[in-house]
Amino acid sequence: MKRVDVTGEVCPRPALIVRRELSEMEPGEELLVQGDYPPAKRNLERTCTKHGYDVTALDDDDASETFELRVTLPADASEAEAEQR
Repeated sequence: MKRVDVTGEVCPRPALIVRRELSEMEPGEELLVQGDYPPAKRNLERTCTKHGYDVTALDDDDASETFELRVTLPADASEAEAEQR
């Protein structure tokens, strides 16, 4: 599992960092994203889902400012779809 820490970053930097990491992933791989900016969490969840990634919040405590997301590229994604991400 790859890991990326976007702690201390504010939008749009977390999305740019995560997008770069995801572009290097193979189908079925997972990326653990850690951060501390709640708007970035919502943005990453929305953007990753929109682009076909599976997103799981590993912390369901909305009161906390820190977050962890597990982002997975579906194993059945074609190479062409992966290139578009």
